[in-house]
Amino acid sequence: MPNTRKILIADPDLATVRSLARGLRQQGYQVAHAQDGSRALELSVLRHPEVILFDEDCPLIDARRFVQILQANPRTADIPVVLTMRGADPDRARAFREGFLAKPFNLDEVLARIDHLCRRVEAARELKGDAREIEGGLGQLPLADLLQILSMNRRTGRLVLGNGAERGEIHLSQGSPVNAHTGEAEGEKALFRLIAWKEGTFAFAPGDAPLKKRIQRSMEDALLEGARQADERARLLDGAPALTQRLSVQPEAPAPVDPHPVTLAVLEALQQPRSLLELLDVVDAPDLEILSAARSLFERGVVAVSTAPGSGPEVLLTPAEVHALRGRLLHGRPTRSALVVKVVVCGSTARAGRAVLKGLPGLVAVATEPGCLRSGFGTLGRLEVSDALKLDFVMLPTAEAARPLWRPFTSQALGALVADSAPATTRLARFLAFELKVPISLLVGPGLAEGDQLPAELRGAPAGASLVERDVAGAVRTLLLAALRPVLGEAHGTVVRPDATADPLTPFGGAR
Repeated sequence: MPNTRKILIADPDLATVRSLARGLRQQGYQVAHAQDGSRALELSVLRHPEVILFDEDCPLIDARRFVQILQANPRTADIPVVLTMRGADPDRARAFREGFLAKPFNLDEVLARIDHLCRRVEAARELKGDAREIEGGLGQLPLADLLQILSMNRRTGRLVLGNGAERGEIHLSQGSPVNAHTGEAEGEKALFRLIAWKEGTFAFAPGDAPLKKRIQRSMEDALLEGARQADERARLLDGAPALTQRLSVQPEAPAPVDPHPVTLAVLEALQQPRSLLELLDVVDAPDLEILSAARSLFERGVVAVSTAPGSGPEVLLTPAEVHALRGRLLHGRPTRSALVVKVVVCGSTARAGRAVLKGLPGLVAVATEPGCLRSGFGTLGRLEVSDALKLDFVMLPTAEAARPLWRPFTSQALGALVADSAPATTRLARFLAFELKVPISLLVGPGLAEGDQLPAELRGAPAGASLVERDVAGAVRTLLLAALRPVLGEAHGTVVRPDATADPLTPFGGAR
């Protein structure tokens, strides 16, 4: 650390302070101690520490009042305060933006939290008074941290966010959110959706605030509420239909007696089949209320997954299959965020990408005319299989000169769709099948690949290869199911026809 980071521990328990201070000093931190809230306030003003650990048992000034006083002073308003307490009680710490640390302390957890906060404070100081644009990735600087930095520096302007095919904007005035947009949503509805994003890109441009203020919350309040809503959303979606599955009212089901206005609006919207994603945009109500009403109606049998022909995108995987695939791809590692994997679209012309866009309902293109259709290189669009699994469809140049790009740009590839029979396309497909060992589906039909047999170059692919007639969604489902099975060695080809009635779980490597 080029500059020694200063940590203030406010805690009357001297034994705990000595043990923690020793561990922090061994890591190069400068540590100060206060036994009560009054002394902690004095040291905060005099020494301006990077982080304060404030125990809930501190006398004279309690934790909540201490934070209020710091935030009211421009010199100390940007100092993060972490509450420390005996045991883990998130409800007691809910009002504290930086959360809590439970005693007895885990030193690794304390060090990780302090390092994270120090990096954020340092980033905020670098931006202080800086009017230039800033941009980066949410993987390096989480959105909640970025918004706190912009808030602490009282920045005014527009924050533009990108997450695959999705786009969003948050407008700030003096560090407070005043409006937000994503998709069809605006105001708080959009803001809380965006706060939940864990990946993507950002770009902040200083500028004038919009004249009309649609959000009436402070940044701190918005972030706390956004975190609460993200947890509640995850709970409501657990066991519910996938976000892309179409739902409709069941004619024989009894109508609810004196329904809540949001429930009534959901019932009216589902008179025609709609997915949960569409429902969230169509119904004029907070997302959590819509999800709660829809889940209640689903559990009571008032609405169900629509089976009407043409009622919406094919269900590519059941919830159980999504769970199994995530477990296999993550190798059992737990994660609360959505898993994003790639499907490579192999084709020598733009026709391949257009065929996938046209033939796969639910695939959202990154733009009206994705750049990869012209260049043959880039992201085509994103398909949300479920709230927990998303597929990015990407295109790669097939020319031999582009071979050095193939491996680095196909990391996290789950499989490949082969959309023509050109030799260059087959070379790329063979690389994916035999070197990356991912399953391959060859799309056959007018304007696509030709023939009724797999090319000799793709036979015996370790993860399997299939021949699918015209059905893009069926080809993608075949790839997803293949990814559920271990790579055992050479496999034979499979033919999948649109009117096939065979069990879709027939082994991917089974005989034609």
